[in-house]
Amino acid sequence: MHLPLTPKPCVLPRREISFDAYAPLAFDAMGCRFEILIDIDRSSMDRGGCVAVCEDVRELVLDWHHRLSLFEPCSIVSLINRADQGVAMMVDDEMLELLSLCERLRTETDGAFNIAAGTLMKAHGFRVDVLDDLRDLDLNNAFELDASRRTITKADTRVSLDFGAIGKGFVLDLVRLELEELGISHAFVHGGTSSILAMGSGLDDQAWTVRIDDGLDVKLNDLSMGVSEKDGRIVESQGVRTGHLMNPATMEPASSELTSVVCVHRSAAIADAYSTACSVSPSLIDRLGDESCTLVALRAEDEPILHDPLGVVRFKS
Repeated sequence: MHLPLTPKPCVLPRREISFDAYAPLAFDAMGCRFEILIDIDRSSMDRGGCVAVCEDVRELVLDWHHRLSLFEPCSIVSLINRADQGVAMMVDDEMLELLSLCERLRTETDGAFNIAAGTLMKAHGFRVDVLDDLRDLDLNNAFELDASRRTITKADTRVSLDFGAIGKGFVLDLVRLELEELGISHAFVHGGTSSILAMGSGLDDQAWTVRIDDGLDVKLNDLSMGVSEKDGRIVESQGVRTGHLMNPATMEPASSELTSVVCVHRSAAIADAYSTACSVSPSLIDRLGDESCTLVALRAEDEPILHDPLGVVRFKS
């Protein structure tokens, strides 16, 4: 039986896991390992029903995997990325919702979160197809959405979208809605340990406990969490290591003292986007850490930066 992974940098303590009480499922999607735990005793279904719900969740995640994959030539993202400047591409309502959310978050974060930063991944060695010319490229006006026609139109042929900083969180928000519709109120789902949905509470009505660093836990009770790591993916060329986080303002890889940023929010999509934005632009931490959002920024040689209005961070003695 597949136990939850030992995530980096977070972990669900194994002492909370009892497979007599939970229906588990693990599968690969969206470039990572997804895992689901559904509380059987506190659902309206028996074990068989909860296992079937897990399968439904897997199908939902896999559907979005096929929509958002950069490596499937027929995915909607691949089709958009291959489109020429000025060509309107039709999308469905859910994809339009995701694109609209991304635009709102780009504005909220002063462009630090930007799905058009996928263009920079091509320019800095993270893609097979290399982009050499970034001159006069405006990533803050990379595309135009037309809600009435349900279309996206790229402003420049070179623009390449990448939903890696929000895709899993957006899907986890859809998973929450699916589970709620099916009468499930207590469940734990993560995608690659960096995008987490904690519905309700864990055993004994205690909050789900997630380890984000030695001596530092986060208690999640009906909340989501996103983690952005500066060196989560790297490329090395001529002895120079480059992290995957890109700064659209400088058109270069992000550079800061932060090793990772953790965001806790009701929405998994917002948690993912905010953690990325704060990793790119640490000055956003003070502004985004409001009553609906906890932010923890980890530094290699210093104490964490902590904004915890939700009161979910616990230091272990």
